[in-house]
Amino acid sequence: MTEKIKESRKTEDRGRYEAEHLESEEEYYIKAFKRLDKTGKHTWNWAACIFGCSWMAYRKMYLYTLFFILIIVVFRLCAFSLVSFNMYGTFLSPDLFKYQHPVLYQSIFVCSWGICCIFTGYFGNALYYNAIKKRIRKGYHLLQKYCPTSIPSALAIIYCPLICFADWIAYKLQLKTDVKSEVNEETVRAYLNPNKKIHIAVKIANVLVCYIFLVGLFVAPAKKNEKQVMTKNVSVSLLSEDKALM
Repeated sequence: MTEKIKESRKTEDRGRYEAEHLESEEEYYIKAFKRLDKTGKHTWNWAACIFGCSWMAYRKMYLYTLFFILIIVVFRLCAFSLVSFNMYGTFLSPDLFKYQHPVLYQSIFVCSWGICCIFTGYFGNALYYNAIKKRIRKGYHLLQKYCPTSIPSALAIIYCPLICFADWIAYKLQLKTDVKSEVNEETVRAYLNPNKKIHIAVKIANVLVCYIFLVGLFVAPAKKNEKQVMTKNVSVSLLSEDKALM
């Protein structure tokens, strides 16, 4: 009996600690959105700052993800063009990529990614609020099978369109009539509810994305190494045959 009482007290203390010190994602975003509505001031989001485009893909902000990826690509092209013009007199000279400049490459990549992370860290909550508003007006908060986050999208950003298309199919199958809803705390909480089930179309898309991601991560490099080993063996055998003929 005493052990059961001790365990119950531990669970009660743990629940109190979590209620007092640990804030759920839903409550965090509700507070951030209320601050935006009342004062227009932004709140810093460490998850958005650290993960950048992956955070936006995880929150299913697909258009913003694509937009920021394009910005990063354009920034890097402009940086490489300016460096190439200063070093070789032409924009994007082949000599810039022919000769290795590891410090230059790393500095450009770090600068572009750092600017994106700082921007998303400061404006991430506002961008997310705008995306939620648009989806609530379309009735996404009314869907019984809709998860507001997607781990496969964060892991494999390039395959986000597949999950986005699956979300659209799930939306059309569940909500067949047009709905115009108001954005308020109740509808925002309904959208952010993490306990909703995932639609079968989204599950299939998640499995496909994870499969393609794992194949590209493990299987493709292994096959590439096998081809390299085979070419080396063929070249070695040809050299040995030439020596034998000589």
